[in-house]
Amino acid sequence: MDIENIFSGTVYHQLDDKGRVRIPSRFFPKAEEGEERNFAMKFYFMAGTQGCISVYLKEGLDDRIAALRAIPNTSEKVVQSKRKILGSIESVETDKQGRAVIPPFLRTYAKIGKELVTVGMDDHFEIWAKEEHDRQDGGLTYAQAYSEVGFF
Repeated sequence: MDIENIFSGTVYHQLDDKGRVRIPSRFFPKAEEGEERNFAMKFYFMAGTQGCISVYLKEGLDDRIAALRAIPNTSEKVVQSKRKILGSIESVETDKQGRAVIPPFLRTYAKIGKELVTVGMDDHFEIWAKEEHDRQDGGLTYAQAYSEVGFF
């Protein structure tokens, strides 16, 4: 996989009065030469870790679902966990301008107000309430982040 085929970057923006988020254009497929770019498509929104909304394309989510299916239902806790995860997934279609309504229960879960931050995370992207994103960032420097994952 190369940089052209991953979700990356950070965008600061706002939720509109109808509860819609404009998905950043960088997260839509590029148009073929001579074709108009299509911003109407399907994404899958779900409760993410740390209080954000994780957003996947079908292909990325299919991989996660396959891994989840491979886990045997060996306990009530496993079944409850699968129910919680799968119950949070919502199919969301964008309009021609690339806007999508964030389901109300996910807005509540992620404490979404007006100010948003969208962050590319390789095979998916995350939508954060700006205040929560800033709190989760915890002042982590780029040097610390690179060191933590052995990037440089």
